[in-house]
Amino acid sequence: MPTPTTAQRHKLNRDPVVDPHIILLEFQEDGKSFVHRAAINTEDVIWRGNTYDRAAISVELPQTADGETSAQITASNVNRIFGRAINAATQRINVRLILIDAAILEADPIIDTQNLLVIPSASGSATQISATLAPRASLLEPVPAKQTTKADFPGIWLA
Repeated sequence: MPTPTTAQRHKLNRDPVVDPHIILLEFQEDGKSFVHRAAINTEDVIWRGNTYDRAAISVELPQTADGETSAQITASNVNRIFGRAINAATQRINVRLILIDAAILEADPIIDTQNLLVIPSASGSATQISATLAPRASLLEPVPAKQTTKADFPGIWLA
């Protein structure tokens, strides 16, 4: 999993944000080769040869609490793409979240979750799809290890 550089973290935390960032999402059902790609953006995005369709998607971050952490994701279902995919799914849906710099699309991603997120439950209507976005670690499956350093989270380390 890529680790943001110090310069990327500084750029991300700058207020006001000078260059926008784009969140790309990939949805893939276990055992299937087709990947649904979406960009939280007002226009389609081409990144690394793949086209990410513009989508009206919002993510509600979880509250801090004991127990399992999950976020709520809501996507427009006007074009019925996500609704059909979720209704047709018979296996777990894996989710990859990628954060890229809109000014330098060919650069490495700032954040890339690989396939470490899943959708354990979803519901929908004619206008929108709501789903729970949870970590794959909650499935008690092995995940890639990464050692945390002071550069990743400077606030939790004593000087």
